[in-house]
Amino acid sequence: MNNRNSPLFWSFPFGTWFATQVRVSLFFPLVALVICYRLNDLQLGLLFSLILFFSVLLHEFGHVVAARFTGGIGDEILIWPLGGLAWVQPARTLSSRFVTAAAGPLTNLAICALTFWAVWDAGLSAEALHPLEFPRPALADHLARDLLVTTFCINWLLFLVSLIPAHPLDGGRMIEACLSTKFGDETSTEIYLRIGFAFGFVILLGGVLLDQVWVVFIGAVVLILNMHETMQIRSGEALDESFLGYDFSEGYTSLERSEHRRPMRKQGLLARWRERRRTEKQKKIQEKDAETEKQIDALLAKVHDSGFDSLSEAEKRLLNRASAKYREKGDKTS
Repeated sequence: MNNRNSPLFWSFPFGTWFATQVRVSLFFPLVALVICYRLNDLQLGLLFSLILFFSVLLHEFGHVVAARFTGGIGDEILIWPLGGLAWVQPARTLSSRFVTAAAGPLTNLAICALTFWAVWDAGLSAEALHPLEFPRPALADHLARDLLVTTFCINWLLFLVSLIPAHPLDGGRMIEACLSTKFGDETSTEIYLRIGFAFGFVILLGGVLLDQVWVVFIGAVVLILNMHETMQIRSGEALDESFLGYDFSEGYTSLERSEHRRPMRKQGLLARWRERRRTEKQKKIQEKDAETEKQIDALLAKVHDSGFDSLSEAEKRLLNRASAKYREKGDKTS
């Protein structure tokens, strides 16, 4: 993930959690500086930035867990100034693509549900649910409650923004997944890009009329990215789909779609980097499968020599999982 040849991916490691490597962009501290400046309060700005960081991180973990749970792969997350990037490969099914996309916003919604009692207790329900207003906590007499209110507001905003039905946000991914079942991948992409363009224009115009800088920024980003993606598709090139969201460009469906509709061109830096990551992930999968096969062979030999009861509970579970996996493969083949 840390591509040293591209400033876009300059980052430092933040640990490996639940078999997922997490990195933080070197430019993420700029977000904290901007927030502190906008709030005109160093303490509040730093607390806001910290809550924002972990809220975005949990959002991305939602994508990773959902991809794994539905038969896909996900093992890397990058937190950077414009949000989070979760490198995932959903399975080729509609349910996997849709659930993987929806898991991020649902994670933020779950956090909102857990912290809403603090909003209710503070009597700030109307202000906290209003997307253009943000209750300014005092962080004095009710520090814990104020922090929970801030957590609710941040996650509510992340939930609403991520559901915008536009490329490359989660709402757009869900729409594209649903449309692909009726119109096919190529047509569904064209439709959802048009929808995204319309929403970007409306959001931009609304931000100007309401004098909301951050709304104007979101609308402009959405509008530009949808225009750019449309132009790249028409010219036979592909925009890096990991920007501002999680990367479906490595997913099975997107790969198949790109092979059919796009001519071969000289790969750029990001395309070569994604290809290396794809190769490395495939190698890891093959190594893991080979190791599992060795363990199964050893267990089968143990059963042959001493019987099934000689296996430990952990060994029995491993053998049962492997048997179920092989049966599933057999069903798909038949």
